[in-house]
Amino acid sequence: MLGKILDKILKGNRFRKSRWHDQKGHFVGWSKILRHGPLALSSGFSRLALNRYQPVPWLPYTIIGYFHDFLTPNSRVLEFGSGMSTLWYAARAQTVWAVEDYRPWYEKVQLMVAGQGTQNLNYLFTQEKEAYVSFGESYLEGFDLIVVDGSYRSACVLQAEKLLRPGGILYLDNSDMDVQPEGGDMRVAESYLRDLAKTWKTTPVETTALYRGSFL
Repeated sequence: MLGKILDKILKGNRFRKSRWHDQKGHFVGWSKILRHGPLALSSGFSRLALNRYQPVPWLPYTIIGYFHDFLTPNSRVLEFGSGMSTLWYAARAQTVWAVEDYRPWYEKVQLMVAGQGTQNLNYLFTQEKEAYVSFGESYLEGFDLIVVDGSYRSACVLQAEKLLRPGGILYLDNSDMDVQPEGGDMRVAESYLRDLAKTWKTTPVETTALYRGSFL
């Protein structure tokens, strides 16, 4: 049992050489492994062996740290997709809007939200593409952080461009995935985001935040 769990945490698969590489073949780097490896292993073991979820976003630890420094009690966050990150953002921001299209996961997050008594979350379940992608446009103040980590990613990136406040961050998670020659929606979303990054003239840190390289 332990061996199978460690294999799942550490070993690669047909998409990546190891868990220390992304699907594009990039090595995460020894500094990140030494700094974040123990936390990543502990979190993975807790989830796979004990079915316990750590109260942190399922994002690279470098990005979690950056978001922690970026968010303030006045921040507004929009998530396409939801999870542990939803509660984490809600504990640090003024308001969080999150949309989910997978009912079992939506219901699981709803229970966690109720358990924590979160009051600053607008949480929607919908399986209709138009309602999913357009979620958040009624919030006229816009958002400081928009995370695209669910369905219809290319459409969500285009929508997010309209909703992002000046100085805000638009983050596309898992952009190392779907690297087969045929590409897919993820590659289209990444292409849109690269074009936006050039237009916005983002800083190196913000540009890095647009693309996820690995789970560290």
